[in-house]
Amino acid sequence: MAENTVSLPSTLTLRCTPALVQGQKVYVRNFPRSVRDEWEKVKGDGDDEQKNLPYSTAITYLKFKTGGYVHLDRYLNYLVSLEKIDDDTLRHVFRCVVGYSKGLSTDQAILLDVPPLANAIAGTPEQEFEMTRFLKPRQDKQPKCPDWMYVAVPWVISKKLAEQQFTIYDLVPITKQVPDNEKDGSPKLDAEGKPVYKSRTIGWKANPNKRKVTYLPDSRGGLIAWDHPVGRKYNVRNDGTQVNAATEAQYAMSRLSVVMKTEPNLVDPVIFLEAHVTRVHSNMVFAKSTHIYQGGDGLPILHTELVRSGSVREVNQRALELLARDKMDVSLLQELNSRVTRERTVVEKAAADGEFPSFITPGPGAIRPLMPKNDNFAVGTGPGTLHLRLLAEHVTKVLGEKATWVDFAVEPMNFVPRPTDKQKMTPQERALRTEAGELLHTIGFPPPEEIAASVHAQGFEQLRIVCLWYRHKTRLRMINALSLAFPDSTPIGDPDDGDEVFLTPTISVILRKAERFLSHGDEINRAVEFKAFEDDFAGSESQVMVGVWCETEIPALKRKEKEKRTTFLLRKERYDGKFQVRRFLARKDFVCQFTTGMKPGSFGNPSTEINPPKPGKDHSGYMSLLDLYRSLGIIDQRLARAIAKDKKGHEAADLVYCGIHARRQAKTADGKHTKRIIVVTALFPPEEEDGAWTMKAWTPLIGAWVPYRQAITGFHASDYALHVDGKRQTDKERWAEAAAHVEDALADLVRDELESDMGYVVMVDGHACRRMWTGLHNENQSYQEDDIADPRTWLPGHGKGKNAPRRRPAAVIRMNVAADEVPQYVPIARDSDPDVEMEAIQFTSAKLHRAKVDFGNPFWVLFNVPRNYQAKGGDLGSKFTRWDADPGKGGEEGDRETNELKTPWWAMTATEIYPVGVAGGVDRTMLVRATARLCHQTVAWSDRSRYPVPLHAAKQLDLDHPQYRRSAPPEEQGDEATDA
Repeated sequence: MAENTVSLPSTLTLRCTPALVQGQKVYVRNFPRSVRDEWEKVKGDGDDEQKNLPYSTAITYLKFKTGGYVHLDRYLNYLVSLEKIDDDTLRHVFRCVVGYSKGLSTDQAILLDVPPLANAIAGTPEQEFEMTRFLKPRQDKQPKCPDWMYVAVPWVISKKLAEQQFTIYDLVPITKQVPDNEKDGSPKLDAEGKPVYKSRTIGWKANPNKRKVTYLPDSRGGLIAWDHPVGRKYNVRNDGTQVNAATEAQYAMSRLSVVMKTEPNLVDPVIFLEAHVTRVHSNMVFAKSTHIYQGGDGLPILHTELVRSGSVREVNQRALELLARDKMDVSLLQELNSRVTRERTVVEKAAADGEFPSFITPGPGAIRPLMPKNDNFAVGTGPGTLHLRLLAEHVTKVLGEKATWVDFAVEPMNFVPRPTDKQKMTPQERALRTEAGELLHTIGFPPPEEIAASVHAQGFEQLRIVCLWYRHKTRLRMINALSLAFPDSTPIGDPDDGDEVFLTPTISVILRKAERFLSHGDEINRAVEFKAFEDDFAGSESQVMVGVWCETEIPALKRKEKEKRTTFLLRKERYDGKFQVRRFLARKDFVCQFTTGMKPGSFGNPSTEINPPKPGKDHSGYMSLLDLYRSLGIIDQRLARAIAKDKKGHEAADLVYCGIHARRQAKTADGKHTKRIIVVTALFPPEEEDGAWTMKAWTPLIGAWVPYRQAITGFHASDYALHVDGKRQTDKERWAEAAAHVEDALADLVRDELESDMGYVVMVDGHACRRMWTGLHNENQSYQEDDIADPRTWLPGHGKGKNAPRRRPAAVIRMNVAADEVPQYVPIARDSDPDVEMEAIQFTSAKLHRAKVDFGNPFWVLFNVPRNYQAKGGDLGSKFTRWDADPGKGGEEGDRETNELKTPWWAMTATEIYPVGVAGGVDRTMLVRATARLCHQTVAWSDRSRYPVPLHAAKQLDLDHPQYRRSAPPEEQGDEATDA
């Protein structure tokens, strides 16, 4: 292993140099605007599924006709392939596609006079290119790669990586004998009075028992371990837990993704490599896509999307008929179609019997449907960090000197300890304190005096928490959480409904049973129900800040027969009591947060009440209380302490930090407009030393900067507003309108909220906002604003004209957390124990890393350990791969053994931080460190967030909207690579 270690990278970020694709040709047709316009007419005005049918027909046909390495842009910008495609083939398939759009059958469509669209597509010249032509380095500039290169290059790389077998191994511990101690810390002695020694693990090394696995390339530009499935039938344990036949049959495959992207100020594009677990679905009718094995001869595994037919899915019938008529070998598609027909019968029979359809996964064959996201599966998600190291070794071995990696170095900084960090103490001390009954929790409730200071900073004298519940178990959970949050207060006890209990002189709580008010249903008159306890919210409203903590549960609402998905979601939204209560309270200027009182049942079983966990263990309850604090704009001193940690903390503490959240919502019911959600927040430092930080927010609906709590109620009281008024038509123009709203917000901020000497920093999600500001694009980092002929604003706050901000921001911090656009961390070698002549491996590094760039300014990546990774068993993937995972053993508590196969494994997640538009005299390293600290130390989350506080708060304001789905923020869910 030592010979490989020297050249292993710290991240799976490979430079896409010309040497990687030397000699590779590609065939491209770039279609003109007139052809794209005609294509849009063929797609029609139906729903998304109907609009997708012409594209699905064409691409399915072309994949089977040409072997698989072909991609047709969905908007018909280009067609790219690794083999030539005959003009007549294109003329034939698009003649039929046009015929299908007119309602013709296949027999009728092939007799149709060749339509102009088909002739235009076939008549577009097919150009042959050497891939290296577009990868030639340019001095201090990135190469201009056409869009189709980002599709074709992964095909080439994955084919190269599939040429050699993949080596796997597990890790074995490096141990050292150390003296053992008693609980009190004294040396442990044996019966003869001699010291007792124990083995301590000081590192890990590769097991010399290595094996080989074959990966096959797939048509998406990845690789699949097709002949090496993972599951209970393959990870055998003779005394393992007995399961039913359906669970026994479930299996998954390892998949490696190869994605080409760009990074700032690198002369080469980059290849992001990643490992995944692709789980195979038991049926076709509820799968969205499938993998199909075409056989040998270098043909890739085909990834084929399935189209909706009623309430189930099937292979594209038009493509199947057309391929069969052309005398193509469609045996695989026919097999797939026959399977769909059989499964549809099962679904129909189950519906007639009022039952849930049940399927057992067939053994690994040529057709394998992909599993949509589902937690109840015999194989868990995530490949584990060791698999990433093995992937780095494989790439290094196969590509040799052609493999050039992007270099990263650890930024020299330390993070201030958080209230949620595990308390550091010796095992002996921990045992003694636990035996004494001390609660060693790491929840991170803010100190009461800091809550009071934040409330006072917002102009209130008192905080009142109103708890609305309808199950006694939930009421007890609320009382337990408040008792833990205010340990020095008088015990809450068992107060009567409506009694105000003071936890501190300025913080009180009222518990009230409100079952009818909180219940699901759109027929409930909540205004009438609210009157019964309206006095709980009354008093000196101008002096009392009220936060409402409510119980809820996920509604068990079923979709009606033939009911469209959009119609069902709208009906569910109107039925859901959580949405209705949030809207009702927002209109009365009260913010609320919810905690679930019921745990949903699985596989048709009923939901069950959540029993009060042991003290310190009710994490969902604690997080909802902390979320209520965040919604109220309560910010304690942890942010101030975090920022002050830096050597230039005084500079960081003098800035206002703005977060810009932008999102495109689903189209309106008439299908004519797309909503764009814009939320801007600002985190203000205190006016006096040791004062409380405050937060305000701005939305187009409100049109002014108001306290964060008030922005929530104003935003949630109304439906999502249409972002456009019909004046702009194209997607580009509408994003420009969204950017104009941000300019309005920043202009108001500078004019109304900032002192003349106060600077501000803008933080944006670069992935979500790249259509709004051209200065965010990687390819433009070597240019100045005046170099780009684009009417859009260069960066937020850089607008021109009378409505632009009077003062530009000190910097714009571009964030990116997109899984396929940020580097993936690799466990690398570290200095081993001097007494051990073998290297050890470092598994995680939750530190800030600086990239070594070729020109201009660097970018940074903050690697994160997901919360789930820290849970019991979550780091199993750091020691072995899924092929060696143990399916575990059930039985009595003392005899149970962990089901490693089913346990989720997690790799590191990453947040890219890149300052742009930095004003003169502003230290960009200081900005990056402050941003990293605002990710590390959150307002209302127990661990590190992938977004800094202002951006996280802006995003959460949207996610909590009554019209948004029930979910936690993606950055708090961990990374699940389901490949569905």
